[in-house]
Amino acid sequence: MPREPFQILVMPFRRVGEQVEFAVLRRQDMKLWQAVAGGGEAGESPQQAAAREAREELGLDRAVALYPLQTTASIPARFFADRDSWPAGTYVVPEHSFAADLTDVEIKLSDEHTAVQWLGYKAASELLRFDSNRTALGELHERLLATDLPRPVE
Repeated sequence: MPREPFQILVMPFRRVGEQVEFAVLRRQDMKLWQAVAGGGEAGESPQQAAAREAREELGLDRAVALYPLQTTASIPARFFADRDSWPAGTYVVPEHSFAADLTDVEIKLSDEHTAVQWLGYKAASELLRFDSNRTALGELHERLLATDLPRPVE
């Protein structure tokens, strides 16, 4: 099944008392740290893809609140094997970002990742490899400080 011409990013966070921690995942294939990332399957919306990818990569056994973020990025289409199935003229794909509240939720990593670390904002930002991940983390951090999360997506 070909994937849709977009990417999603899900930044997991949890509240521990008065503190907030962010999950960063170590990719098995590229040996780098990132948030949950993936593409949409045929017919999926970005919100549906984000919920599915979070369930799959984090081994979630129940639905969690997903909050849309303003952070977007553009990724060159040449990095995706399914590029040939996309409309002619697709040179970049958008990356849509979300936050997932995992307070009191246990993570069971998929085979895509070898480790997870729950970190404060500064340490998580320093560990993340991709600029889009750091931008989404920064937006989420500011929103949490301002108690300004958007309404969760359905």
